[in-house]
Amino acid sequence: MERRDFTKAVGGIVTTTAFGGATLLASSGGATATAGSTIDNPSAVTSDDGEISYVSVQSTGRLQWDGFDKAAKKARILTYVTLRQDGSAVWGENLIHDTGVFELSSSWGGSGEEVSLAGDHESGQSGYIASDIDWGIAQENRENNYNDGYGLPNNPAPVSPFTADGDGAQEQTKVVLQSVYILYDGNESELTEQSGYPARPEASSSFVVTVNNEESSTSFGDADGEGDTEDSAEVGV
Repeated sequence: MERRDFTKAVGGIVTTTAFGGATLLASSGGATATAGSTIDNPSAVTSDDGEISYVSVQSTGRLQWDGFDKAAKKARILTYVTLRQDGSAVWGENLIHDTGVFELSSSWGGSGEEVSLAGDHESGQSGYIASDIDWGIAQENRENNYNDGYGLPNNPAPVSPFTADGDGAQEQTKVVLQSVYILYDGNESELTEQSGYPARPEASSSFVVTVNNEESSTSFGDADGEGDTEDSAEVGV
């Protein structure tokens, strides 16, 4: 999952990029875990019918933990999206991707993904998970057509709530993207949420998507599209 450092808005496409580290901290005693990312608002887009094809996000995710008595050997990441308009949810907090439980090892993940484990007595008492994403978090027909059909997330949000209905209309939608991290020991018993360990760390970012429905218009001109007619008048006798 490669990161692309740019922001663009063209036609029926909205793309936004994460820059930096808003962090949420979960702690209990000496054990801590942090995760976070920040996403800027993309530029407004305009389409003929006020519809868009997808909303994509390029973001760097990172979870760090330290001070665990038991070593973390496995993890799971749950990603949710909420769409809000005028302060109300139009598409409630919905799970768009679940990694399932995976081993924390150097072989995990693809491009932009990395696991590093450390500890005073056992590898995994501290460490981090780095996970870059380039996802179409909302897609037309909720199908993975973004990024050449790349299969993540496995349950994207719909694009219909972003539609600006009516000629010349504008719709603004706040997108809340949330990732929840769960850490397990080698027996797949959860460590987070347990006594002496932090709560499940959460990384939450939000941004506003603005979609304009281009106002219809007509015009006249003196250009000859085929190039075979002169603008002239003739009188015959």
